[in-house]
Amino acid sequence: MTTIDKSGVSVEEIIRNFRREHNISDHELKYEIIKKPNKGFFGLFANKLALVRFQLPENADRVRLFTETLLNKMGISFGSILTKTEGRTLYLTIEGIVETGFIIGKNGSMLETIQYFINRVFENERNIERIYLDADGYRERRESQFISKFIPQINRIKTQGKPLTLDPMSAGERRIIHRHIEKDRGLRTLTIGEGENKRIVIFSAKQKESDVLKQSEAKPASKKPEGEATDKPERPRRPRRAPRPQIKADASVEAATQAQAPADKTDTATLKSRAPRKPYNRNRRPRPKPEVPAGDDK
Repeated sequence: MTTIDKSGVSVEEIIRNFRREHNISDHELKYEIIKKPNKGFFGLFANKLALVRFQLPENADRVRLFTETLLNKMGISFGSILTKTEGRTLYLTIEGIVETGFIIGKNGSMLETIQYFINRVFENERNIERIYLDADGYRERRESQFISKFIPQINRIKTQGKPLTLDPMSAGERRIIHRHIEKDRGLRTLTIGEGENKRIVIFSAKQKESDVLKQSEAKPASKKPEGEATDKPERPRRPRRAPRPQIKADASVEAATQAQAPADKTDTATLKSRAPRKPYNRNRRPRPKPEVPAGDDK
């Protein structure tokens, strides 16, 4: 930890200004009041300034304390958190986890979420560029299995000097590639594309990014070997046939053909007159006959 002394008119003002300056949370704040402001006796021997001594933790300790507090609030039981710093990259390893499957999640989704949250909290720290979180060596085993597929291609860059553009990957897989290349001072990485089509370009540290971008954006060359004929002879086209002339029938011919046609069509009025009648219903009740008065019989 680093010891810093601050003076001011009041202790509260000194603490408030120190927290604002160093972006310190309550659980990270450790201080000791050296002097309090004193008005003295009748204004004599007055001490108007207060002096507070702060214990400022290192960046690794701050991230470790925050991660411990976060895991405790999530109800995750663990043993300890180990820290390791390489340049501006900080590695955290959680050991002694009781429920390893919960903190890792499906395909490491929970571990990625916690890591993303911690990076967002400390994104304004100048001395920290990236924070990697691991749980009982899960990420290390997964990264070694994933990166083993690209090691022959990466080694080819060192011998041939040509940049390598990988297929589109997820954000987690791209971080694995970046982390592996960071350990090699002779290579660098560059991300191109947008959205789901983001790709990683691995190239030599001696090359410029502008030259690498021009090579990555260029269209791929033809895969045909040299000396092979590329122009194929065109097949002779068949001559098009002239359209047949449309012969219009004369009016007299049309009239003759209509006259010779058999009269198999009947008029609509005739069809309606020949429509079948409704069948007689035997179960229909007979209509009652009108009653005749008795005096009217003749």
